[in-house]
Amino acid sequence: MRNIIVFIIPILLMSGCLTSEASPVNDNLIIHSEEISDNQSYQFWNAHPMSIGNNSLIAFNNTGQLFVTLELNSFFHEPVWEQGYVNYSIIYNNETVWSIQSNGSITLHTFNMTNVTGNMVIQIQANGSDNQTDNKPGDLYIAKAEFELIY
Repeated sequence: MRNIIVFIIPILLMSGCLTSEASPVNDNLIIHSEEISDNQSYQFWNAHPMSIGNNSLIAFNNTGQLFVTLELNSFFHEPVWEQGYVNYSIIYNNETVWSIQSNGSITLHTFNMTNVTGNMVIQIQANGSDNQTDNKPGDLYIAKAEFELIY
């Protein structure tokens, strides 16, 4: 009995090596990605019109196709002055490649770009105020962006 066990154990250990085909590996199906979130918001509390601006730097380590999803929520009431607005722009290689302007709504935007690598600048410019004669909140914006680079 002991001789049979000594003979069966090596056969069981080598049984995985007795296949006739190697499993194919396709490197084209491997997908890598970098994901970055950028959230910006501001609410105006001043009675007179005021502007604000912000730049954010987004950096990618690889080259690939960029997918951007932006949820832009803004509220700008009609004050005594001009109605406010928010402008959301993506700047790549010192050139504005995409820009959205809103003066009051909730919108969802998408943007795609190929051969992206390195740094991008997200630029937000807004103008607003708070009409203190009404019971509405001051002008505001909320920008939630998701950046995904597929390579």
